[in-house]
Amino acid sequence: MDITKRFDRILQLFFLLQSKSVVTAEELQKRFEISLRTIYRDLKALEMAGIPIVNEPGSGYSIMEGFRLQPSRFSQEEILSLMVAEKVMQKHETEFVKKHFDAALIKIKSSFQVHQKKDFLHLEDTVHLKNDFKSNDYLPNIIDVLLNSTLKKKITRIDYLKSSDVYPVGRSVEPIGIFYEHGFWYLLAYCHLRKDYRNFRLDRIKKVFVLEENFTISHPPIHEFRDKGLSENKTKIELRVDRKYAHYLYWDRQIFGFREEEISDDFVLMYFDCSLSVVSFVRWFIKFVDVAEIIEPAHLNHELVEIMESGLKRIKNKGAIL
Repeated sequence: MDITKRFDRILQLFFLLQSKSVVTAEELQKRFEISLRTIYRDLKALEMAGIPIVNEPGSGYSIMEGFRLQPSRFSQEEILSLMVAEKVMQKHETEFVKKHFDAALIKIKSSFQVHQKKDFLHLEDTVHLKNDFKSNDYLPNIIDVLLNSTLKKKITRIDYLKSSDVYPVGRSVEPIGIFYEHGFWYLLAYCHLRKDYRNFRLDRIKKVFVLEENFTISHPPIHEFRDKGLSENKTKIELRVDRKYAHYLYWDRQIFGFREEEISDDFVLMYFDCSLSVVSFVRWFIKFVDVAEIIEPAHLNHELVEIMESGLKRIKNKGAIL
């Protein structure tokens, strides 16, 4: 056995235990990609080294309260920034950067105080990033105010400018979290005006400030809204595109939920999980109708024909020559 490799793993195990209030054996097994038997042996090695490990039946493992590195004086804003950085770095395309940032963050979190760990855990449930998010995409300056309001459970006042309005309208909202989709950041919040949950584009929020009033109801974490909504509203679409022209679809296809492709000598099969309206997908596809076809679902071809026939009729009525 490589003693150096095992020592490094046990050290990482110590930092991980110290960075969270409770960790399950299954979580440790998944992270280190080793057997449960090896996990138990490593935990025993830490105990023999004098680390007071507590096993909470039905919950997991933790280090006895009070036994940790001297806690650093992290501010709430610093903890919030670390959480957002973790979410963004998880989407980093370079595996080396992603892996070692994660290792460094574990060491930082291991010095958190108990209440700081709880704050970090709560904040993790307030940001939702889809797979099309890139680590160099912009981050709005107001996210700190919005996420702090979710942490403190304080009602927030926003001045929101809808695309159809000339002037922003004030709204009192209870922020649930933020998410990134199709090139924009959104706030998911309970709106007191509408008495329901609404999405607000962050670039349309012209002013924001947290009130002293507490939330009026208890809200589920943002991923429950997002995962449910995305799974229920997606349409699976399959296209066949002439290989010579497939690259023309590259830039916009992510917007429509591009998932994967199969490349052959003559054509490319593209698969989508489209969360936007099928009409918007069809209108985008019209640009490539001479070099591609919709395989599934077949009813989209009827939408395609209706739109094209309507366009041709409009041109004829204008007196254009076909």
